[in-house]
Amino acid sequence: MDRIEKALAEYKAWCEKLGIITISDVNKLIREGRVGWLVNISEIWHEQNISDIAQKIRHNIARKKVILISGPSSSGKTSFANRLQLHLKVLGINAVSISLDNYYIDPADMPKNDEGNPDLEALESIDYLRFNRNIEELIRGGQATIPLFNFANNQTGERKLRLQTNEVIIVEGIHGLNEKLTAGIQSDHKYKIYCSALSALSTDDGQRIKSRTNRMIRRLIRDYYFRNSGYHKTFELWPGVEAGAQKNIYPYTDSADIIFNSSLLYELAVYKIHISKIFDGVTAADPYYAEISGLLSLVDRFESIDASATPGMSLVREFVGGSTLDI
Repeated sequence: MDRIEKALAEYKAWCEKLGIITISDVNKLIREGRVGWLVNISEIWHEQNISDIAQKIRHNIARKKVILISGPSSSGKTSFANRLQLHLKVLGINAVSISLDNYYIDPADMPKNDEGNPDLEALESIDYLRFNRNIEELIRGGQATIPLFNFANNQTGERKLRLQTNEVIIVEGIHGLNEKLTAGIQSDHKYKIYCSALSALSTDDGQRIKSRTNRMIRRLIRDYYFRNSGYHKTFELWPGVEAGAQKNIYPYTDSADIIFNSSLLYELAVYKIHISKIFDGVTAADPYYAEISGLLSLVDRFESIDASATPGMSLVREFVGGSTLDI
């Protein structure tokens, strides 16, 4: 059993203890007026897992200074990274974020994708040699000159950084689990975390809701609200996004020290209202009608939960809005 299968098995066992295995089980709780309990128990599951991860980092802070977080699109890794920083802060540990986006090389020098455009998802599009040097300098207690890149105006800059005794580095990005990214950094200095939405819920006919489906729904909602992108664009980009994950993320999941499951038992009941809004008025003439019908068929099986029932720190808020995290 690989790490992801093990994480999913543990989550399913927990759900079975709660008696929440199918969509009907979720609906029963909603109809009984137990939305608060369902939301709270789901969020506490996340909180407990993040707390456990923070404690592990604390116990190894003398050596493990680099926290690498990776996961496919809409896996919730941004909210997870922000919540982990808060948990570490409670333990007296400061987390310094370094974005791999700042290490992009000149687009003219990047490898090209199948369309002949710069491949922003290729590891070779990142100056990972400089990244390694910077991280090594910080781990040794030295001062590193970190590049800065502003995507809004394509301007570059730099910042000076020195790691203090009670500080760790958090790096979030698709290449976090790829050993080549941090080849110059000793293994015992790194803590790798893989984030994904491993749903344990099944439909009433026994079909488990796929992680890919959950993430696609999350991305459709996020793109619509926060990226000024209609569902046609999301559907158009999705195959390439998943192909990038197949190449740059999934092959390295077994190297993760821990799997963080970002799935929440109640989230699709919240997304129902938003997905229905996005697809309102869609007809059979739409080129993505089959995909849309499948997603609507899934969310329509859920009773609705209003987003107001969702805590501000919830990972769900990354997609529907109203997050109190710095994301």
